[in-house]
Amino acid sequence: MQEFNRQTEAGAVAYFRYCIKNGDAAGALSCFHPEAVYIDRDGRELRGLAQIEPAITEICRLKLDIQGEVPHVTVVNDLAIWLEQWEMTGIALDGHSIHMTGYTSSIMKRDEDGEWLWLVDNPFGSAILKNDNMV
Repeated sequence: MQEFNRQTEAGAVAYFRYCIKNGDAAGALSCFHPEAVYIDRDGRELRGLAQIEPAITEICRLKLDIQGEVPHVTVVNDLAIWLEQWEMTGIALDGHSIHMTGYTSSIMKRDEDGEWLWLVDNPFGSAILKNDNMV
């Protein structure tokens, strides 16, 4: 297996993408903080590893390739915000091509071992906002 330095934000993201591409759901789930929130494309918040696991398992089954543009990362102590445009490609289980793009807006937290984990993973960024939600 390829070596990843999860003590850097970029290394943590590279490891997560490696796990997705290789169908390693346990490895991908290990990239999330125990109190993490994953926001799906409909804006639903999946809280904690037990709720996040089925979504990550489903993504890993597809073994998708995720590529990203150069991210914008801001770090304050043990927290970081990761902003990036991404592209995901692969083949669905029924054989049709998958091609998705989006803008990640995620918060990472460094754990006690110095590894970066997702605290809030919002892979669809502001796309979850809808005009009918305006106040």
